[in-house]
Amino acid sequence: MPDPGHFPSLLNTRRGYLQAAAAGLLTLADRRLATALAPAAHGARLAADFDATAAVWMGYDAGHQDLTARLAEALAPFVRIKMLVRDASAQADAWALLQRRGLKVGQIQFVRDTQVPFFARDAAVFGLDGEDQPFIVDFKWTYYGWANWCRRAVQGSSKRAGECGRPDETGVGEFDRWLADQHGWASFQSGLAMEGGGVESNGRGLLIANSALWRGRNPQLTPAAIEADIKRLPGVRKIIWLPHGLAHDPLHRGTIAGPYVGWGTGGHTDEFVRFADPRTVLLAWTDGAEARSHPVARLNHARMRANHDVLVASKDQDGKPLRVVKVPLPKTIERPVVLAADADIAYSDQWSAASFAAREGRRNGDTVRQVATTSYLNFVVANKLVLLPDYVPHGTPPARQDHVRQIFESAFPGRKVQFMDAGHTNWFGGGMHCATLNEPLGRT
Repeated sequence: MPDPGHFPSLLNTRRGYLQAAAAGLLTLADRRLATALAPAAHGARLAADFDATAAVWMGYDAGHQDLTARLAEALAPFVRIKMLVRDASAQADAWALLQRRGLKVGQIQFVRDTQVPFFARDAAVFGLDGEDQPFIVDFKWTYYGWANWCRRAVQGSSKRAGECGRPDETGVGEFDRWLADQHGWASFQSGLAMEGGGVESNGRGLLIANSALWRGRNPQLTPAAIEADIKRLPGVRKIIWLPHGLAHDPLHRGTIAGPYVGWGTGGHTDEFVRFADPRTVLLAWTDGAEARSHPVARLNHARMRANHDVLVASKDQDGKPLRVVKVPLPKTIERPVVLAADADIAYSDQWSAASFAAREGRRNGDTVRQVATTSYLNFVVANKLVLLPDYVPHGTPPARQDHVRQIFESAFPGRKVQFMDAGHTNWFGGGMHCATLNEPLGRT
């Protein structure tokens, strides 16, 4: 009998029977029903951001309310907004905030639940079934590989072993199933751990994946087992494995190189590689002069060159070559941070020596250089809009950003390309794409 932990299954929904039958988990009567429903599963696929969008989901958090308001302002003319709030008080605050910005708040759908996350992207992955109806892929939630990071961080220090308990937000792992249940959508359960920011699909059967990220989230599995389980996801026919994420997107809080530190996800693809259409791949690229003068940029230059070599030698799910477009990274943004024993690490600018692996020998009182997780690849596509982070206010030369604009206008013809400052969120290892979740437009 197949191990349910390794055999993906669909929950009890109309479109779930065929996949469950394949896993051998249904009775004879259920299998007959599954056969009758076969057309619903045939042609199922993971969604692509560049395809038509029914709505954009956004989380609300008082600490990020300015970003939320500006995102809503930019998106509202192009797509329906669905706002996730944790309780009545948060809904009232979000309503007032958006109303002050002049939005037609009555047209925004508010969805309330105590477990909703702010970074909605990472909590759910959408697909479309064979009848073009949305479904959700239910990956395991590990709070960005917290346990693995914590074990490494406390290695060699038995006094700190207790820090590896589960952190807050464990309820986020239930969010995707809750969202599916609320809307009557099918929910495809995978035995793999991953967040939405690490799943980059062209919507036609091709997935680009960061091998280091997937191995880190699923350390109990061999690379071959991870690949086999990914290919069990609806419609996935091929995977292109890239070796590296961005250097300034480390796992949780950690050292990048020397005094340079960062707070990140450990290599989400939405920071460095994205599809613009089924065969066009946008890849983060480092300015040559900066690579020669800055240690973090130098690391990124080597990593993205390795990724580029893989991509240009790869083909799509139908054997056709990819078009690889290099997108310049913004100028490195950094700030000094003094490590302190009483730091409140809920804030991005407060760090302590306990944020690092014991073997690094960091001491409270040391000064480190925090690098923000910046990238033009953390963009949002919503029908006729492409919304990109604006880095000119943070020191990126206007000429470089103008070049980025030209790249995106060429890659997304007929869509409005607009920039918006999301720099505050970069210090937390996130961005505007992380704070949004595209619901694909299904057949009505």
